[in-house]
Amino acid sequence: MKVLLSDKRFFSLLKRYCYEIIKVLMDKRMNFSIVCNVACVKFEPPLPSQIYDTFSDLTVFILAGYTFESLELEENNLYFEAGFGEDNLGSFVTVPLESIVQILLPDDENFRSDLCLYINLLGTLLEPKNAKSNEEEGINSSMKALLSNPENSKFKK
Repeated sequence: MKVLLSDKRFFSLLKRYCYEIIKVLMDKRMNFSIVCNVACVKFEPPLPSQIYDTFSDLTVFILAGYTFESLELEENNLYFEAGFGEDNLGSFVTVPLESIVQILLPDDENFRSDLCLYINLLGTLLEPKNAKSNEEEGINSSMKALLSNPENSKFKK
């Protein structure tokens, strides 16, 4: 399992597969649900703790109605607007594709079950990305690129 967790090519394959399935469902205007690692999901504005604390580690988001209409898909993330809690508190939700554990399609013939179109068990093992470490990583890689040019050696300390 650790080998797959550190394999960027494998993660890229899973993320691309997830992206393609969601794209088809959106193009065909088919409602669906996602199960995702909620620790990796971003809510803007942040949800109050009395709502956020009700989520389990793996949370289902039903993408139908207005939420479906608000869907946006990019290479790395799925975005949507949804209402939460008794007061239907609105929040913009950002879901990293690699944090999606399942994509479910409602089974119209059997209301007790959904059809699982995609599964990514590695998504259960993801840790939330730390924005500060990502920023530092970007600065470090930019600095390496700058200093790799011999003409920029005067910038070295």
